[in-house]
Amino acid sequence: MLGDGSITVDGERHPQAPRPGAAAGTIVPPAGPGAVGGPLRKALTVLEALAEASRPLTLSELSRRVDLPKSTLHRLMRSLTDIGLAVRRESKSYELGSYLSRLAATGGPTGAQRLSYPVTPFLLELFQRTHRIVSLGILSGTRVQHVGTLYGQEHLRLAMALRRPVPAHASAPGRLLLALSRRDPAELLPPPAGATGPARARADEMRREFDRIRRTGPACARNEWIPGLVELAAPVRLGKAGPMAAVVVGDTGNARDLRGVTRSLLGTVDAIEQQLADAR
Repeated sequence: MLGDGSITVDGERHPQAPRPGAAAGTIVPPAGPGAVGGPLRKALTVLEALAEASRPLTLSELSRRVDLPKSTLHRLMRSLTDIGLAVRRESKSYELGSYLSRLAATGGPTGAQRLSYPVTPFLLELFQRTHRIVSLGILSGTRVQHVGTLYGQEHLRLAMALRRPVPAHASAPGRLLLALSRRDPAELLPPPAGATGPARARADEMRREFDRIRRTGPACARNEWIPGLVELAAPVRLGKAGPMAAVVVGDTGNARDLRGVTRSLLGTVDAIEQQLADAR
């Protein structure tokens, strides 16, 4: 979030209007863990209505389509337009913003692109709760690609670095996904991976780390490819037959500080999986 009260979504800057009672330039997190799901489901319903409409919809038309009071919709649409999920036209009607189209155009496994739409509101709430970089990490071969990245201006440099695929073994989400896919660390390290004593020791160390990740779940580590970035990642299944992905929270500092948002991260993962299960 920027000092002037704006938010950056995948490289574009959007104004962030404060909620009633909030100071300018602040994001007020939801009331608590119990709030996960309710407001997001309303947001998803509104986005679906806008996606299905053949033209922009007024607030009154949206209210009838989604069966929500205009007062509730007014607050919700302000949030959605603030971060680019929706756009308010001069005619005071609304249509989908460019964020979702940019997200769908991002390279990566087809399943992740298809399912990024329902996942986006949950990433948004996690961003609002943590004020850190939030993204969805997808394993593509031996690299991790980040989609749906949300970040504030203070994290601009790190977020820009995440636009390029990162070697999986060098990042927390990559190690998490590699561990769950049962990949052999010796195949992941740069050649000549198995030819020297240090390389074999590194592969053995990574095998132990993979075993620990499979036992404990979330992975937290300093990114070896992007200086200054520390990541916390938890696995999420994108649908019954969808790919395994990682919901990622990133920041500067150290792993101990970042582990403080583990509960919010795991709550987001649970909410995403429940939403996708209910949609089947």
